[in-house]
Amino acid sequence: MATGRSLAVTVMDVTPGGSMVESMVARLAEEVDMARNETAGERGSVDVPPPTMELAEPLRLFDNPVRDRYEMWSGDELIGVEGYEVTEHGDVILLHTVVMEKFGQQGFARGLVRGVLDDAAARGRHVIPVCTYVRKFIARFPQYQELVAAANA
Repeated sequence: MATGRSLAVTVMDVTPGGSMVESMVARLAEEVDMARNETAGERGSVDVPPPTMELAEPLRLFDNPVRDRYEMWSGDELIGVEGYEVTEHGDVILLHTVVMEKFGQQGFARGLVRGVLDDAAARGRHVIPVCTYVRKFIARFPQYQELVAAANA
């Protein structure tokens, strides 16, 4: 589905660090397993629709390890961020998804999370989705479920 819009991901090294509570990992593993069971037998991959709002400048996604977040930009305007921590094992804990109010309800959060998950996959990393939006995204788009670290433990 070509729309003329592109999403570029700049890959930067992130130094592993941070901490995690094992009970949270176990709970997330249960949620992912439940989502997998709900989608068993359904399509293995679901297309992720692009944002519905047209922008003058193309979307760009950057990993900003200094601020522990991914940033989505259009020109010089910040669209949204995905906050994260990196565990000592290199897994990425996705903490929160924030889209600037004027870009809300237009599909930019969906594009942001897709870019972050695609980058994690390209780097061979697993994610720990603490953010409820990311958890719902992964349940809706089953092709990303194998990236969840808790489910692979």
